Amino acid sequence: MYRKNHGYSQDELSHISGISLRTIQRIEKGEVNPRGHTLKTLAESLQVELDDLKTKDVAPDNQIATKLHTLNTLGLLVILLPLLSFLIQVIYLAKNKHLLSIHSVARKILSFQILWIIMVFIFLSMVHILTYSITGQNVYGHFPVRTTGYLILLFANISIILHTAFKLNRNLPVLLSRVPSLI
Repeated sequence: MYRKNHGYSQDELSHISGISLRTIQRIEKGEVNPRGHTLKTLAESLQVELDDLKTKDVAPDNQIATKLHTLNTLGLLVILLPLLSFLIQVIYLAKNKHLLSIHSVARKILSFQILWIIMVFIFLSMVHILTYSITGQNVYGHFPVRTTGYLILLFANISIILHTAFKLNRNLPVLLSRVPSLI
């Protein structure tokens, strides 16, 4: 999938990476599992993360693509159920355990939601602590700092979910590339 997304033929990838054409053919057919130096060289040549190649991310078939879309879209429940949306995603993944093992995007989607929940918790806690320490009150004036901040974080979450959906529709390889995999 990564080779095709870069527009390389097997021969071109062989030339760029220095890995034999036969080895690339055998890897793509699933006859061998590349390790060590070969994986590292392919990752560098294709400009992808090493972990992405290790998870055997082949172009997802329709069923896997549909499950990835569903997992990503479940994140939109954050609008109605901020913390429960994450739990619903976990339950969905529990029913589709194989999705985590065959596709790194599933891990990245869930990792993003974990990080978002942590950021919201830290933000709301810090606003409360700072407001109380500065004013001695639980609420600061008439301007809703907590609500405004939460809405900004919510908008960012929804934007990233929609961006990820767009990338999934286009079958692009780099999805949530800056999100560390927590799973």
